[in-house]
Amino acid sequence: MSVIELTIIILIGSYLAGLLGSLTGLGGGFIIIPLLTPVLHVDIHYAIGASLISVIATSSGSAAAYVKEGITNMRLGMFLEVATTAGAMAGAILAIYTSTHYIAILFGLILISSAVMSLFEKKSIPLNKQVI
Repeated sequence: MSVIELTIIILIGSYLAGLLGSLTGLGGGFIIIPLLTPVLHVDIHYAIGASLISVIATSSGSAAAYVKEGITNMRLGMFLEVATTAGAMAGAILAIYTSTHYIAILFGLILISSAVMSLFEKKSIPLNKQVI
């Protein structure tokens, strides 16, 4: 595979990850990691790191648009930000000591469970009610 082909594949995959990540709120890692790992044969540790960097950009752009439209619960968002930062730090430390094989299995299980959960209808919370 030439550098041009690799660049085009990564460009298209990244575009789709950003598009679907901002639409679904999943951040795009569900596109980038499978693209880099089985398709382009990148080690999953590197794929996760690259995905996290790209998700920062996707999340920032999407968050700005959602805040501008007034459809963001800032109080809930700040609470989630603190909790997910702590979880991300713990996960990064665990990833250093975890085998690539186990990380790949965990990633697959999370993708499957996310897909199954999205099939079921959820009750929506009215916008005028506070969650926290």
